[in-house]
Amino acid sequence: MATIGETIHQIRLTKGLTQQEVYSGIISRSFASRFESGANDIGASKLFAILDNLAISADELRFIHQNYQLSPYEQALATIQQVYRAQNFPAMADWIRDHQHSDRAYEQLVASYASILLQTYDHRSIPLTSATRPAFDHLRQAKTWTRQELKLIQLLVPIVATVEGLPALTPLTTKMVTNCTRYQTTWGDPFHVLNDLIAYYGACFQVQLNFHDFDAARELRAKLTAISSQQLNWDGRLDQQFWLGIWALYFGDWQAGNTLLDEIFALEARHQPRIDNTIFAIRRVRTQQARAYREEHT
Repeated sequence: MATIGETIHQIRLTKGLTQQEVYSGIISRSFASRFESGANDIGASKLFAILDNLAISADELRFIHQNYQLSPYEQALATIQQVYRAQNFPAMADWIRDHQHSDRAYEQLVASYASILLQTYDHRSIPLTSATRPAFDHLRQAKTWTRQELKLIQLLVPIVATVEGLPALTPLTTKMVTNCTRYQTTWGDPFHVLNDLIAYYGACFQVQLNFHDFDAARELRAKLTAISSQQLNWDGRLDQQFWLGIWALYFGDWQAGNTLLDEIFALEARHQPRIDNTIFAIRRVRTQQARAYREEHT
């Protein structure tokens, strides 16, 4: 594999930039030549300054350095998410079976995430097992969650509720909000972690409904609407509106909730085959259960 310096050399040439434009004030011209040939390495602070001059991020550098490929961990996660959205559960089970005892730690971890996903689809409660524990321990024991972990914290929700009880979701939510807040800047939400917070609230809402904690579920709307749609990207806005629509089926205007969901589903239905089958399943189940809830509470 090429060195980082060699990759940056190729990026510089592709962009049509000179060494003067990229390295001036950071490293000498002779050092830059040795760096680009792979003979010299460089410290992180200088590397970041060089990336600023190249107008690329560290993540993009890694992607290019890996021959325009995701990291193996990211590829494994993307595979699981793709088959889950397609509801290809046999393929998901096969992937888990083939990787849960892998020599690669990241494959064991992703297999554990996949096991939780598979169980949450049709189980009210998720116990700790040998299959789910690696992901649970990894996320639960981390003092701080970073970007990749924030995308996965929603998987903790049903296990925490099952093992520790619904009250344990309160400190979990506080930690989630605190970690997401760290990524907010004057210029907005550069890593779109508020999308992850919306997904987390959706997971909490599902669990509260499953455990019949309807008072807590009713209160969740305030948290969903506290996040301005202007702070979300397109995916986050759709996700937010989806959960507000489901909420309305239980606690708000039934017709307005269905109208909102119809609008969202009209967009999804334009894609054949469907990109995300899970939202159709959630709506079908929640519509039936919301109708029963309304009949019981009116």
